[in-house]
Amino acid sequence: MKEYKVICIDMFQTLVNIESRVEYIWKRILEEDYNEELRDKYVQTVRIKIVDKFHISESTSTKFKSLKEIFFESFKDIFEENQVKYCPNYATRVFMEEHDRADLYHDSKEFINRANKKYKVCLVSDADTEMIENQVKNFDFDEIFISEDIQSYKGEPNYKIFKEVINHYNIEPRKIIHIGDSSSDIIGANRAGIDTCWINRHNYRKRFHIKPDYETESLNELFPILNI
Repeated sequence: MKEYKVICIDMFQTLVNIESRVEYIWKRILEEDYNEELRDKYVQTVRIKIVDKFHISESTSTKFKSLKEIFFESFKDIFEENQVKYCPNYATRVFMEEHDRADLYHDSKEFINRANKKYKVCLVSDADTEMIENQVKNFDFDEIFISEDIQSYKGEPNYKIFKEVINHYNIEPRKIIHIGDSSSDIIGANRAGIDTCWINRHNYRKRFHIKPDYETESLNELFPILNI
């Protein structure tokens, strides 16, 4: 069994379930036009044009843009392409607010609380501060590394955000494990020499070729791996 000293962990779709806010997001944006069919259409569009695009290109760019900028530009393009009246500024605000209101997964608090007894546990999140400021209050993190503050995303080739973790703890990368759900989590941490755990809570299709050190469907599965 490997001996880690530090656990770094992602927020959205790892500790917090943004899918719990999908209905609220689209009821606010679509207003009187809301129906399930239209909601599902835009959910799929956002997955392709915002989420997938972020992990494929935006998060790997050397020119940093905040998520607010990325969301606004993407919503503007989506609404123009569909020739609809919805306001990209308002959609962006809704998206940011609802991320900060999303439900925790059932095992999130217990995992952090138990892990804190043996490890330094830090958050590493591709986020703007305003979309995460209430979420972080749910957990007792030793340190918080947010992309907006560091001006870097996990998928960037220089893996700056993971260097910040390594330098903060003044520790060898092999003594750190990173837990996350996305390709950026696995590829970025791997570049830094950090062990990885891919948590796949929603049966997502694998979008990276690197083999993570561990694969789980819940945080509970990590208790025996981390001996906690």
